[in-house]
Formats: sequence, C-alpha cells, structure tokens
Amino acid sequence: MGSEVVYQLKLQGQRWLSRYRGAFLSSVATASCIFAVRTLGILQLTELAAFDRFIQLRPIEPRDDRIILVGFSEADLQKLNTSQISDAAVAAVIQRVRAQQPHVIGLDLYRNLSTEPGHSRLLNLFETTPNLIGIAKVVGDQQGETVAGNSVLADAGQIAASDVIADVDGRVRRGFLFPSTDQPIEGLGFRLALEYLATQGIFPDSNDTLLQLGQTSFHPFTPNAGGYLNADAGGYQILLNPRGEKGKFRMVSAWDVMQGKIPPQLFHNRLVLIGDVSAGASDSFFTSYSSASGSSPQPMSGVELHANLASQIISAVLDRRVLIQTLPEWVEWVLILGVTVGSAWLGAQRGSHFHKLGWIGFLILSFSGMSYGLLILGWWIPVVPSGLAIVLAALIGMTTEAQRLSILSNQDGLTQLANRRSFDEALELEWEKAWRSQSPIGVILCDVDYFKFYNDTYGHANGDECLKKVGMALKRSVKRSFDIAARYGGEEFIVLLPNTNTAGAMAVAQRIRAEIEAMQLEHKGSKVSPFVTLSLGVSSIIPSSTITPKAWLEIADAGLYEAKQTGRNQAVIREVPGSSL
Repeated sequence: MGSEVVYQLKLQGQRWLSRYRGAFLSSVATASCIFAVRTLGILQLTELAAFDRFIQLRPIEPRDDRIILVGFSEADLQKLNTSQISDAAVAAVIQRVRAQQPHVIGLDLYRNLSTEPGHSRLLNLFETTPNLIGIAKVVGDQQGETVAGNSVLADAGQIAASDVIADVDGRVRRGFLFPSTDQPIEGLGFRLALEYLATQGIFPDSNDTLLQLGQTSFHPFTPNAGGYLNADAGGYQILLNPRGEKGKFRMVSAWDVMQGKIPPQLFHNRLVLIGDVSAGASDSFFTSYSSASGSSPQPMSGVELHANLASQIISAVLDRRVLIQTLPEWVEWVLILGVTVGSAWLGAQRGSHFHKLGWIGFLILSFSGMSYGLLILGWWIPVVPSGLAIVLAALIGMTTEAQRLSILSNQDGLTQLANRRSFDEALELEWEKAWRSQSPIGVILCDVDYFKFYNDTYGHANGDECLKKVGMALKRSVKRSFDIAARYGGEEFIVLLPNTNTAGAMAVAQRIRAEIEAMQLEHKGSKVSPFVTLSLGVSSIIPSSTITPKAWLEIADAGLYEAKQTGRNQAVIREVPGSSL
C-alpha cells in the first residue's frame, strides 16, 4: 500500500513537472529578456513617464505655509519699467521681508555683478542680514557655465548652489543636497531647509556618511535607482517628492512687497524665497507635474523648484512626510522574476484564452495599483518592466500550454507514444498516399502476453512501468522517422510502416520481439516465458477500393489472434486475400 502511495505521488510530480516545465522555462527566458532590455536602457523613458503619472495621480497635498515665495513677475517688471531686476528692487524687497523677521531668506537671483541702480545699498543689506542665503552655480553643464556668488555673501559663508539636474527627457526629478563632493557647498533648497531646521534645534551630524536630520535619514540617489539606468549620481542627490504642480506655495508679488501691500506678519518666522518668475526668465524647469494640467507641458520656476526641495526636507523631518525611496536592485530583479513566473503559470492554466486574458489584465492592474499605493507610502517600484514581463510571460505561457495540449491530444500519457486518435489520423493520411503512389504499407499489432496476470502479480504501478518499457522498446525498433508506433489500447500497441512490404514488416516485428526479450522483464505470471513477451500480427497491403483501412486492421488483428492461439511470443503474418507482397 505504501509503495502504491509513493508511486502515485511520484506520478503526480512527474505530471506537474511535465505540465509546468515549459511555463517555468519560458518565464525564466522572458525575465532574462526583460533584464537585458532594461539593462540597455530601452525602458527608462517609459518608466520615468509612468513614475510621473503616478506622481500626478497622488492625493492633493495641502500648501506648506512655512514657505512664502516673492516673485518678480512680468507685471512687476512692467511696473518697474525694466527688463532686468535692478539691485535697488532686490534691496527694497529684502528690506521689507527682513523687517518681518523671517527665519531665513533665500535669494534665487545671481548678484555676482552689479545691476544699477542700488548696488551699494544691496551690498550693505548683504553685510547686515546674516540669515540671507544667495546663490552660485558651481557645476558647468548643459544648463550653463559656472556662475560665482556675490563676494560679500561668499565671504560670510552665505552662498548655496542653484544647480539643478535634469533627466534625459529634460524633466527634473532629483534635487541636490550637495551638487559636488569636491566643493562642500549645499544646494539652495537644502541650505534653506538646514537654516530653518536650525531654528528648531535640529542639526545634521557631521560625522555621519549618511545624512540624518532628527530621526530622518536621507539616502543618496544611485545610478540605477528605480527606473533609472546609469544616471549621473554625482554629488549628493535625493529623489524629489514635490507637493504638486506649480502654485503649491503662496507667492506674493515683488511689487506688492516693495509697496508695503502685504500683511504685517506674512513673513514672520517663515522661510522666504525671492526669485524671478517672469515669462522671460530662463530659470524654469519641467518636472513630473509639467503635463498634469493639460497636453502642453507646464514648466515650474526655479524658485518654486527650490521651495519644493526645502519643503520636502523640512516636512520629512518635522512632519514625517515620506521621502521617495527605491528598493535594492537585486530585489527589483527578484520581483520581476516573481511576476514573470506567476504570469507564465497563469497562462499555462486550463481555460479559455478570453478568461486568461482577463486574469492577465487583472494582474497588471493589481500590480500597477500596488506600485501606486507603495509610491504613496514612499517606495518607487518600477512598473513598466514588470508589466511587460507579465504580458510576455503570459502570452508565452498560453502558447506553450496550447502546444502542450496539442501534443497531449496526439500522445499517450503513459508511454509517450502516439495515441489511438493520432494513429487513426496517420493511418488515413498514409493510406491515401499509398493509394495514390500504389506503394505498400505495413502494420504490426502487438499485445503483451498474459498482461492481466502481470498486473495481478506485480500490481498496477509496476504494470504501468512495464508498458512504458515496452513502449520504449517499440521506439528503439522503429528506425525511420515516418514510421509510427502507437498505443492502441490497454496492453495493445500498433506500428504503422509506410512503403513497407510483408517481409519488411515481419523483419520489424521480429526486431520488436527481440528487443522485448532482451530487456528480460520478469513475469512470473506468464505461461510461455519467465519474462515479458509479445504476440504480434503482421500484414501489408497496397491500398485499393476493394478494402477499407478498418477491414485491413481486422486482418492484422486476426494474425495477432492466431499468434496468441498458437503459443504466443511469436509474430504471425496475415495476407489480404488476393494480394501477395
């Protein structure tokens, strides 16, 4: 009983392996292709676009009122009757802002050269405003050459970097904490956030290689983070987590500030950023939200971009707002492989293609929903490689399953020979060919001698093994590729031999019998031999209209019957009446 259970379990395992081996191998091949395609960077732009879409679909966040923007708009420049923002105008704005005692003031305007009138007045304000941070461009790149900061602010250590890094599609999705490891100068948004947090008693640990502010760690961007491939990870960068499209911070007109048309406590204890937001300003950038409001991209001013980075850092430290992080690269590979295997398994299931496609669509939507949910929680899981893997693996799995079913429909599950249906189709085809060419066709019907006694003696499990070995012997005995060996039913087998006369068919029959004897499969229940033997009926014919294939097989079966009646373990030829081959 125990051996029977073990056999059944082994049989089930073999069936499972036979059924899903193709799906598993196809999933591994598909995952390898996805890995290769991703490594080549072909999916990068699509993945970044998907990331942007998820960013845009996030719930609307409230405005960060700790940050106020002062913008020189096009209308302000018209009122000032100038295309350039003069030092006098900048000084007037700074003086008004400073009077309300903000925590920190950021000036996102280059003041390395004088822009008269008002240069002396502006320098005096620089010297007497210790919480004012100016800018310099420290990295020469496609966006321009380096630009020095104002010397007064630089000498006082009140300069931050205005550098911005754009991706291959021109959008800004990352922000600099430090644009260069060679020059210890902070990015503007980061420096303003540090100054603001310092007023709350929060300072970075200068001994840590990983930046930490309070309980929040800021992990540096890596070249292959998320959907990126070999991206520029110079300096110390983090992924941006903007609050939304342009307009998410309160912005007041520089003209209104200069005229004193502002509430008396508007800037008190706040972070204030001053910059150019006019239509002609070169300081504007496309972001993940640039296409959120319509078909045409909507750029964001540099002052808003720096405000987003400052807000992101402050909110992460004080409000526990999530930072966008990525999984280790090997985890992403495992995830892609996992969904690929799952999709291939789904494609290999029984059922209609319509239902499978429905499940595949559901799987893609579920994975996309999971990725979106994780992004809200601060984790960027690339969705494009996995979605592509799901589709390809499922389609390959469905194709593999269709091929497997096609094979199974023509193959005996136990012996792996052709089954009765496949044989009947082959007989019809070969009969037609032989009739047209008037060539002979041979057939051999085989029956395992005393097989019922074999099952009674050794059990059905061993009986199945015996039939498998007989089937293997038939395969070895049939030499030509177009000959067909099939399981005819139970312990009966049949061999179809195109273009074979009686002598040739008899030679194959004797070869089969010799193969069986050579295996010496023990058979204590046999009455003709201590080993398994076969009885065989042989016939050959040139097809004609006077006989049907079915009638011809009955003649071969009569030869098999005679072989059994006259002692078994032998082959008997039965000729079609009136023919001589």
